[in-house]
Parts: sequence; structure tokens; C-alpha cells
Amino acid sequence: MLTIDKITKKYLRTVALDKVSFDVPEGSITGIIGPNGAGKTTVLEIISGFQNPDSGGIFFKNKPLKTFREKKRIVSYMPERLLLYPDYYVRDFITFIHDTTGYMDKNLIEIFSLRKVMNKKIAHLSKGFHQRLKLFFALSNRKKILVLDEPFDGFDPIQLIDILNFIKTENRRGRTFILSIHQLHQAEKICNHYILLNEGNILAKGNMQSLGQKFKGDTVSLEDIFIKAIQ
Repeated sequence: MLTIDKITKKYLRTVALDKVSFDVPEGSITGIIGPNGAGKTTVLEIISGFQNPDSGGIFFKNKPLKTFREKKRIVSYMPERLLLYPDYYVRDFITFIHDTTGYMDKNLIEIFSLRKVMNKKIAHLSKGFHQRLKLFFALSNRKKILVLDEPFDGFDPIQLIDILNFIKTENRRGRTFILSIHQLHQAEKICNHYILLNEGNILAKGNMQSLGQKFKGDTVSLEDIFIKAIQ
């Protein structure tokens, strides 16, 4: 579905991504897994059109995506450090999203428990509620690919279960997710395809079965696999 082909990105003398190539299968929940500084956010920003690679390209169903407008039509992106309009009340921000996108899934309001903060300004929200509103913003559309950078920070265990279930439901409806996650146990709960990234290079890619076969031994978890991959 989505092909990342030999993407390279440099910041001055630092190579953030070095000829990175991988496929995102249609209908998958693909996890970009790696430590801090691995290049995860850079990959997501290039896929979403917020950065341009120095070389390489991105293809959607074998057609090149060259411009931000082309990527915007199919990709919804939630940055890790997205700051929403601080002076908006939550209710007004939700209305703004509806008016802008023409789309509203009222179930999202309940899943993210936003009804209880409708009369608060965004600036006064806790980190957890700010994160929920960011996810609400990213998911309130009909785009085919949803790219979420560290989407699960700030949730308690019960809220996390609801959000994971929602993503799985949307995935079954045909939406493809690309997630950057540093909590490996959470990635293993939600993802069915993985890209292991470290220092701007692909270490491995595939599902748990293929990764387990690649790193032979007592690889009973994603954490075991990742530790073996970076050794």
C-alpha cells in the first residue's frame, strides 16, 4: 500500500535516516519501534509531508507522493508535541473540527471521556486530557492512513484499553495505522507489523512470527526481539 523507498535525511552532519526502505501493508497497524534518536519522528514527518527527504521517495499504491497536498489527502498525522489552540474551549474546538472536516464520530467523545471537560479551555487541560483531544483531532476524518507519534502517553489503564479497542475497530473497517511507540508491551498489544529502527537504519521488519524466525532463540516477546536486534 505505502512504500518508503531509500529515504535519507540529514541535519547538518547528523544522518537521521540512511536509505531507509520498508512497506506498510494495507490494513495493517504498523509500529515504528526504536529508542530515542532512532529516527522514528523523522520517518513519520516525511510520510505526512511535514518534512522532505534529502533523497528517496514515498509511493502510495505504486504512485509517487511528492507534495504535501498529495500526502494530506490520504494521511492524518498526530505529532507527539502537537499544541492545540490554548484559548479555545474544548466544545468550541470540537465544533471547529466538525465544521472543518465535515466529519464527527460521537463515539470518540465518549471513548476519550471529553464530555466532562467540554467547558474547559484547552490551556487548562491535564496532560492526559490534552492527549485525548489530540487523538480526537487526528481520528476525526475519513483518511485512509493515520500516523500517530507516541499516541498512548498520559492514559490510565482503563482509558488505554478503550483507545486500543477503538483503533482495532477502525483497523477492521479498513484504515491503516502507522504508530511510533516506545513502550514495547503496548506495541505488542496493538500492532501486527513492525519496523525496528535504530540510529537511522532498519534493523528488521515484519510480523512477530517472521521476526521471531529471524532472531532465533527464546524470542517470546517484542522486547526480546528488539534487544537481540540492537546487539
